[in-house]
Amino acid sequence: MENSLSAGKWVTKVADELAEVLQPTVNLDWEIKTPDLDWTQSQTAIHTMRACLEYSYQVVGKRIDTYQPVLFEKKEKATPAEYLPMIATAARVLEKVVKDAEPSDRAWHAYGISDAVGFAAMGVVEVSVHTYDLAKGFGIDFVPDSQAAEFAINRIFSGTTEYPAHKSQGELLLWLAGRIELSGVARRTGWKWNGVPR
Repeated sequence: MENSLSAGKWVTKVADELAEVLQPTVNLDWEIKTPDLDWTQSQTAIHTMRACLEYSYQVVGKRIDTYQPVLFEKKEKATPAEYLPMIATAARVLEKVVKDAEPSDRAWHAYGISDAVGFAAMGVVEVSVHTYDLAKGFGIDFVPDSQAAEFAINRIFSGTTEYPAHKSQGELLLWLAGRIELSGVARRTGWKWNGVPR
């Protein structure tokens, strides 16, 4: 099991993966709808960046009753080429925050009060799954990195449901997050993880 000194590296790994996958799309129309979501591609990207920063604020602030009252948005005229790199930047902020956290630190999340390692795993899920969403919106096939997915699955999905047969941990993560059918098992609805340390 990862500790806080190493867990954050998986967030930056998947954020770098996002940047590589989506770089060829920066001149396309990011105001189209993201498949299966109520956001545009631009809004999905900003949500992904925001999740990493909000998780960082949770870990540092140690608030255990709700989220920190902050909101992050892109500047009005920012282009995808300008704001996509912010996802990797936000991931690196989360990595540093997780690395500096104490094992006893706790903060609130709707899916359970969690520790820094849990928030790193949440960051991996947010970035990996929304990379899939964004890539799908542009007709790009994408499966998350299996090592990072394995870390996230072991930390926050373990014990939450039975897993169907799967070819990779990245594929399993997409099923756990309700994105794909897997081995004849329907897409999940109403899914959630369990961030509580255990």
